Amino acid sequence: MSKKMMLLATALTALAFAALPAVASAGTPEVHCPNGASECTITITGGHGELTKTGGFASVTCTSTTGSGKLGTTTGTMSLLFHGCKDTVFGASCTTSGLTSGTIETTALTFHTTYLTAGKTVPGVLITPNEVTKVFAHFSCIDGNHTVEGNGIMGRLESGCTSPQATLNIQFEQSQAGHPLHKQITGTGTIYDLTDGGATAAMKATGSVTATGGGSFTVTCV
Repeated sequence: MSKKMMLLATALTALAFAALPAVASAGTPEVHCPNGASECTITITGGHGELTKTGGFASVTCTSTTGSGKLGTTTGTMSLLFHGCKDTVFGASCTTSGLTSGTIETTALTFHTTYLTAGKTVPGVLITPNEVTKVFAHFSCIDGNHTVEGNGIMGRLESGCTSPQATLNIQFEQSQAGHPLHKQITGTGTIYDLTDGGATAAMKATGSVTATGGGSFTVTCV
């Protein structure tokens, strides 16, 4: 190979590595299902939850959360139901069409395990909506119809990489009303957030994930 060809090959190789997304070198936490299963069915429960916005109408509060899905080592799917949902100004119910008053349903969601800090010390999850619609949920309150959209929402795995764990506790936090606390993988790159009616929105809630049939999860930070 000529010297010019060698220089060109070296340059192309450098460009190829530079083009790789930052997340590719970040590594991800691994969650292993009970009994060594590669995938398990999960149930989700949670208590009080809030959806706040940076502008516009009132916040929405819900009394509890239920849901179900499937979990693999680093990715999975889920759908959620929020119950007892009301706006914080009039106390009127907020509801997804066709459901019991005060119940909000999400779309089918995908989630991935990730790190929330550059030092890989805080494991969490990134939940994303349908890739085409970018919609998390539709519902209506006394002020009209709402569509919560966005590219993702990030939650913190409360118990970190301690194993074994009978439940995975996930907390969604806010830095202030309408602003999520965690919004970047390892603190860099793409910003993940929600919007409602053009205003930035954030969720505050804690949920517990358990494997159907019982057993403990093994969480490793790699």
